[in-house]
Amino acid sequence: MAVDLLNARILNLPTSLRALPAVLRLATITGVCAASAALPNAHAQSPEVREYQIKAAFIYNFIKFVDWPRDALPEGSETINICVLRDDPFADALESIKGKTVKSRRVAVRRIEPGRELETCQVVFIGSSEGRRLPRVIESLQGLNVLTVGEMDRFVELGGIINFFVQNNRVRFEINVNSAERAGLKLSSQLLSLAKVVRQ
Repeated sequence: MAVDLLNARILNLPTSLRALPAVLRLATITGVCAASAALPNAHAQSPEVREYQIKAAFIYNFIKFVDWPRDALPEGSETINICVLRDDPFADALESIKGKTVKSRRVAVRRIEPGRELETCQVVFIGSSEGRRLPRVIESLQGLNVLTVGEMDRFVELGGIINFFVQNNRVRFEINVNSAERAGLKLSSQLLSLAKVVRQ
């Protein structure tokens, strides 16, 4: 029951906390993540599934704090595409935010092959299974206005924009602001205030 309550709180934040400013909603997710490790029945759900659900909620809220150039997110476009490389299991967790509305557009989740259809993505999640190919994947995104999100060591140092990491059983994130600038993305100072900021 405790785990179900946690999941409901995480996945329903965009609806249940609409009255709060967006930055408070994101901070609330951070607090929920911190509490999850202390739940007595947390073992009822696998840690990986629980962690991915938390990360999916984070990504939904990241989008609210990022501005894309008009060419990358033109007026009248109906979707914001979150792309996942290959058969990464994170795509299953993203189903929880698929169809939700952000920036007056529906969230769409797509599985793609590296180097293909990247120009149709606003967000690309690069899982740890792509670690060896990361430099090649980052290179294929050069010149595109894409928010890259990862979950591996040296992700931001190698050119990724936002990277998840776990510290003291809490999901946290770091941001490479220089990589965001190179991608033509503007990140809210409110988002940066919640992150570990890297300039490289």
